[in-house]
Amino acid sequence: MHYRRTLALLISISVLIGIAVSPLLGQGDTIITITAPGWVSRVFSHELFEPFEAQHPGVKVVVADPGQDYYYPSAAEDIQKHLDGAQKYASYADVLYVDTHMVSVEATRAGYFLNLAPLMSGDSTFNSDDFFPKVWQSAQWDDATWYIPASVYVGMMMYDAKAFDKAGLAYPNEKWTFDEFANTARALTVYDKDGKVTVPGFQLYNPALVFYGLTGQPFYDASVSPSIPKFDNPDLPAFLEKWKSLSKDISAKDNFEYDKMVFQFGEPWRMQSSSGEHQWKSSLLPGGVTSLSIEGFAVSGGSLNPELAYSLANFVSSNPEVIDAFGGDALARRSLVNANADPSKDIQAIDQALDKAVPISELRFEDYVEAVLNKENDDGSPVDMTAALQEAQLTAVKNLDTAAARRGSSAVYVITPVPTPSMTENQIVLHFGLGIDTSSNQDVWNKMVSDFLAANPEVGNVELDNDFFEQKDLDKLDCFYQPYNQVPLMKLEDFLSVDPFMDADPAFDRNDFIGTVLDQVQRDGHIWGYPIIMQPSVMWYDQDLFAKAGLPSPEQGWTADGFKDALQTLKGLQAKETDPVFVPGTYGNTYLLMLIAAYGGIPYDYRTTPPTINFNDPTTVDAVRQVLDLAKNGYIGYQTLVGSKGFNSENKAAITDDVLANYSYRLQNRLNPVVADSFRVANFPQGSQYIPVAYEVGAAYIQNHAQSPDACYKWIAHLATRPDLLGGMPVRLSQINDPTITASLGEDVSAVYRGFAETFQKPNAITFPGPYGAPDGNFSAYVEPLWLNRAFDNYVLANGDLDHDLAEADTFAKAYRECASAIPAVDIQSELVTHDGAQDYYRQFADCAIKIDPTMKDQFSYLYDGSTSAAAR
Repeated sequence: MHYRRTLALLISISVLIGIAVSPLLGQGDTIITITAPGWVSRVFSHELFEPFEAQHPGVKVVVADPGQDYYYPSAAEDIQKHLDGAQKYASYADVLYVDTHMVSVEATRAGYFLNLAPLMSGDSTFNSDDFFPKVWQSAQWDDATWYIPASVYVGMMMYDAKAFDKAGLAYPNEKWTFDEFANTARALTVYDKDGKVTVPGFQLYNPALVFYGLTGQPFYDASVSPSIPKFDNPDLPAFLEKWKSLSKDISAKDNFEYDKMVFQFGEPWRMQSSSGEHQWKSSLLPGGVTSLSIEGFAVSGGSLNPELAYSLANFVSSNPEVIDAFGGDALARRSLVNANADPSKDIQAIDQALDKAVPISELRFEDYVEAVLNKENDDGSPVDMTAALQEAQLTAVKNLDTAAARRGSSAVYVITPVPTPSMTENQIVLHFGLGIDTSSNQDVWNKMVSDFLAANPEVGNVELDNDFFEQKDLDKLDCFYQPYNQVPLMKLEDFLSVDPFMDADPAFDRNDFIGTVLDQVQRDGHIWGYPIIMQPSVMWYDQDLFAKAGLPSPEQGWTADGFKDALQTLKGLQAKETDPVFVPGTYGNTYLLMLIAAYGGIPYDYRTTPPTINFNDPTTVDAVRQVLDLAKNGYIGYQTLVGSKGFNSENKAAITDDVLANYSYRLQNRLNPVVADSFRVANFPQGSQYIPVAYEVGAAYIQNHAQSPDACYKWIAHLATRPDLLGGMPVRLSQINDPTITASLGEDVSAVYRGFAETFQKPNAITFPGPYGAPDGNFSAYVEPLWLNRAFDNYVLANGDLDHDLAEADTFAKAYRECASAIPAVDIQSELVTHDGAQDYYRQFADCAIKIDPTMKDQFSYLYDGSTSAAAR
C-alpha cells in the first residue's frame, strides 16, 4: 500500500536520518534505499539509477548516508558491539555497501543480512559463473550467498628485488617454509642503537591466511552446516608461537619509516611503481596462496522489498562507474574485466593471483585465532597457546549462540523515507477507541489529550470511546487500541499498514523494541499494529510467607530447583496444610509448558513455524514427569485441561501465575493504595537449558477510512509514551527504566520488566504463546494440543502411563496436523460471521481429529448437533 509523498517532508526526513532524496519522487513511488561510503557515494547520482528506475516503473532509489556506522568491531573483539553495529548498519537501507569484515558469520546468523541464494536462483539473467571462482566462493557459507561481490583487492608478498640482491637474500617464493620467511623478515629488519625497530623487515598481516596456505586447514568444521569453529589443529599452537615470536622481533612499536620497507604484504599494483631505485616484484605467500579483500553489496535482513533490493544490488555491483569508485585491483565479474581494464594494472598478474586466492569464507572465524595472539598473562608468563585456542573456540561457539538468539529477539528494520499522507487544512475531531476503562484516572487521560492538542493544532479534539464491540461502533472510529494482538484476525483491506508512518517518524526506532514484539504485528511484509505494551506471563508470590519460611526473594530471578524448594518449604505454612502452594491463575497449559521448559523439556517448540511436536523425546518426558509429579504430590493445584471449566477464582495460594496486564486484579491492587496486598511479582523460574517466557501484545490500529491517518499515527505515538496507562509492560528498552512509567508500580514490577527484557538477549530464551491470545480463526490451535493435555490430565488425575500417553499423543498430533493442513484457509471476518458458517468450517478440523482418534468424538459433539458429517456417524 502506497501513500502520497511530498518533497518537503522527504527533505526534512533526509536531514534527520541522513538520507539523500531524489528530486523526482512522485505519488505512489516505492522507495528503495542504498548505503555507500563517501568514496563511492560520489558516483551515486540520480542519473546513475535512471536505467534501474526505467526497468522498474514506480520505483525510486534513495541514497542513505551511514556516516561512520559501517565501522564496527569484530565478533571476536566484542560480540555485543559487533552485533549492535551490524544491526544498526543494516537498518540504514535496503541495499548495503559491505566489505569482507562487515558480513560475518555472526551477523548473518543474527539475521541482519539476507540470504540472496533463493533470489539468485529465481533470476534467469544472473550468472554466477561470470564471477572469479574464489571471489564468488568468498560470499558463500552456511549454504547461503550473503552479498554480491563488485571489486577485489589481492594481497601478495611484494619485494624490492634490488634490495634483496644488495642484502644477498634469496627472492621470496611460494615454496618457502615459515622459518625461511621468518629468517628473511628478521634479516631485513633495521634497528637503532638501542635495539628499537625503525624499519620492520615485514609488516605482519593475517596469520590465519599464512597458516591456511601452509596447511590447507580452515578454522571451521567443514563437515557441519551451519558453521561451527574448530581450532584443534595440532600444528596451530606451535605456528602461533612462532608468529608471536617473529612479531616481537620485527615489529615497530612506534612510528616507523614505511617507505624504507623493501619486503611487505601488498597489492600487485605496486609493481607499476618500480623505478631506477626500486624494482618491485611479487610472490605468492608460503603455501602458494594470495589474500582477498572484497567490496560489494548485500541486502538488509530488514528490507520489506527484498526482490527489488536484490535487483538494485545486482545493478550497482555490475555498474562500471560504481566499481571504478572502489579502486580495487580487479572487478569481481570476468565479463567486465576487459571492457574496463585499467592500463596501470598488470591484468595477467592479477588474474593469476585471483586463481591462487584463498576464499574469504575459508578463513571464517580467523578473528578469534588472531585474538589469541593478543593474549598476555598478567604475570608476564608465556601464554599457553593450546589452552588459549580452546578458550577461543568456546568463545566463538558462545558468540554464535548469542547471534542466533538475536535472530528471534532483536530484529532489524530498514528506515524507509516514506512520508505520511497530507493533512487537511481544517481541524478535525479524532475518534479513538481505547478499549479500557479510564474512569479511575480520567484526569491523567485528560492531560494526555490536552498535551496532544497543544502540539497538534490541526486536531480540534480527541474523543475517546471505551465501547466498540460491534462493527457499527468500529465504523465510527478512525483508529483504536486493543489489549491484544488483532493482526492475525484482521481483514487487511479494512486497515492501513503503519510501517510507512513509522519510517517517516524520526523519533521512531524499530530497534528499540524488546525481542520480537514488532514481528507479532506483521503480516504480508507490513506492520499493521503499533505495539504499545506487552503482557508477560508472571508469577505472584506471598512475600510474607516467603519471609516467614526464610526463602530468598525470586524477584531477581529463580531457578527450577529454587521454585521446587519454595513449594516444598511453604507446604504446610498456608491457612490449610493440605492446600497446594501453587495454583494457576490462568487458563490452559501455558504455565505447565513454561515450567516444563525450565526443567529442560519442550513438548511444543515454538521457535519453528509451525511449532515442532516433540512429546515423546526422553528429555521432554522426564521434564514433564518432574513438573506433573509436583501436582501429583499436592504442591501444584492442578486444573483439568480437557473439558476444563476454568481456574479457581478464589485462589489464595502462596504462589500463582497471571498475565501482567490492566485486567490483573493483583496489579490493580498494587495501584490502589487502599488495598493491602502482601503479594509481589516475579518472572517464571528458569532452567539451565532454557529460559521460558510468554507474552501477549497490546497494540493500536488505523482504519482505512480514517479521516486523517496522520493524526491517528501521531496520537498513537503520543499514547505510546505512556504504556503504564494501558496497564502493561513497556515494549521498548528505553522505557524499562523510565521512572515516569514504572514509579507507581513498585520495584518488584520494575525488576520483572528488566529481567523480562534482558531474557530476550540470552541465547537459551524460548517464547511460548500467552494464555489469553485473541482468536485467530485457526481452530487447530485449539484442537492439536488436546492429546497432550489429555496425557497430562490422565497422569495427574488418573495415575496414567505417562510414557505411553505422550507417545500416543505425539502420534495423534502429528497425524492430525497432516490432515488439517489440507483444510483451506478462509477469511474469518467474512466467512465465519454466522453461526452456521463457523460450525461448518470448524467441523472440518473436528473431522480430522475424530478420524485420527475416534475417542475425540465426544469432545466435539457440540459441533454436530445431529449433523450427518462422516466423522459424527
